[in-house]
Amino acid sequence: MKNLSVIIDWLEFTMLHTDLTQAMKILDLDWDTFSPLAKGRYGYNHQLKWNDGNVFIMFTAKDDAADINTLIDLKAGVHVIVSGQGCRQYSVNHDLLDLIHRLHKQDRINFSRIDLAIDDFESEIISYDKINKAAKQGCFTSRWSKWDEICSRQTSDNSYLGRTMYFGSQASDLFCRVYDKTLERKAKSDAESDIPRRWTRLEVVYRKDRASKLAEYIVKGIPIGHALRGTLKQYLRFLTKTNDSNKARWPSAPWWDRLLSDVDKLQLTIKKEARTIDDMTEWIDQQISPTLSAIMKAQGGDLAWLRSILVKGSKRLSQKHKDAINQYMKGMTA
Repeated sequence: MKNLSVIIDWLEFTMLHTDLTQAMKILDLDWDTFSPLAKGRYGYNHQLKWNDGNVFIMFTAKDDAADINTLIDLKAGVHVIVSGQGCRQYSVNHDLLDLIHRLHKQDRINFSRIDLAIDDFESEIISYDKINKAAKQGCFTSRWSKWDEICSRQTSDNSYLGRTMYFGSQASDLFCRVYDKTLERKAKSDAESDIPRRWTRLEVVYRKDRASKLAEYIVKGIPIGHALRGTLKQYLRFLTKTNDSNKARWPSAPWWDRLLSDVDKLQLTIKKEARTIDDMTEWIDQQISPTLSAIMKAQGGDLAWLRSILVKGSKRLSQKHKDAINQYMKGMTA
């Protein structure tokens, strides 16, 4: 189980009849750590983003509201999205399980979506290639009536840019997603961090009533691994092919039995987002410091060229860079 972990990879909910002051208190975040975005989402006309990461708050304010902090449409409530990366960023100084417990105590709370993910950093048990081959050969049974595969490739050499399989409809309240996490991370990163070479992720997406039921399990203290195992065991089974014409009598694939057994024992891993400023510094040290040194020596020690590059770079900072700066500065003062 060394290479397996279970995490919460998405948390989305609506707090009805709740104003922003109450919402911030439940989230255990400060009002001044959020900034307004240009437009809302999902029918809400306002949206705030947490300065330290990907936590979004949506709400509808009255047209004549002088103070949107209090004069919001309480009936529509406050909608919150903590994305996958946001879960890690929030966990730097907060506890997702504690948040779910606080939310569950509210009188009017609707859980919209909770994603649970199993990471296999060596693809020892969960292997995209192995699952893909089994699916194509029909060596599985499922309560889900369909499965899909989406792949993207590089035009120049036909290499994979991304590979994802879906068991069940993405529009349903419960489905499973398996993807090559190494490719996904490489596509999103600037090679600042060390990405495992054979990383496969299996996710189960719970929506609406399914998400609310999962939250109940969490509050009751049922291990995340146990809940996830129950879902997988009920909806999906990979098989070892035999000569029996009845697929239902085929034995489960040994690796699938091992996965369910191991996941059942796993506790929730609260992963914290890495201090990405430190990652960026390490990347510069390992990857381009010789290049910088060569230029500096060629320039006779003059650093004017470097200052010019830094000034230009400061105008091209993405939201990812700004989040990293805020998180790093917060860690410096903690």
